[in-house]
Amino acid sequence: MPLAPPQKPLSAERLAMPLFPSGWQEVATNRGNIEVIDYVPKGETVNAWRNKITLEVYHELNTLPLDAIHRRTQGQNRDACEGTVEGRFQSGLNNGYPSAFWVLGCKRNRDTGMGETRYTKAIQGQHRVYILTRAWRTPAFGDEGPQIPQRILEDAVAFLTTTVACSDGDATHPCPAPPE
Repeated sequence: MPLAPPQKPLSAERLAMPLFPSGWQEVATNRGNIEVIDYVPKGETVNAWRNKITLEVYHELNTLPLDAIHRRTQGQNRDACEGTVEGRFQSGLNNGYPSAFWVLGCKRNRDTGMGETRYTKAIQGQHRVYILTRAWRTPAFGDEGPQIPQRILEDAVAFLTTTVACSDGDATHPCPAPPE
């Protein structure tokens, strides 16, 4: 009987989120070539949320340009909203991988009637693209912007900034030490 060929090992690459907020729970997951995982604080749901973190993982699509993802999300935001806010696309390196950051706001979502604000970080790893979004739903807003406390925005920036694509044992893309 012939031996089965050895299976290709899974990549050790992963997303490390050392400042993931405590007390948040996974509420929705779609697995597949494009994996989408939603998290909300306890007491909120995938449909009735005020705070949400969404992680999208594009497996084997590591050549997808980050600016193309940004343009797609801008278009989706414009289609869904009455009035938008668009921050500057910022790109650079994060733990040795190409990365980008952007802010999108929706003054009034046509479906929910609520305002929405999204801070997004994208990382183009060696084997996948990671898109991590911290989002808020607020009352609809105008040019004055959404009512989100400054400390909460700062915590979101710290969460996104410290999140990295990494690979255990890889000095080029090291994983952060676990919190003590």
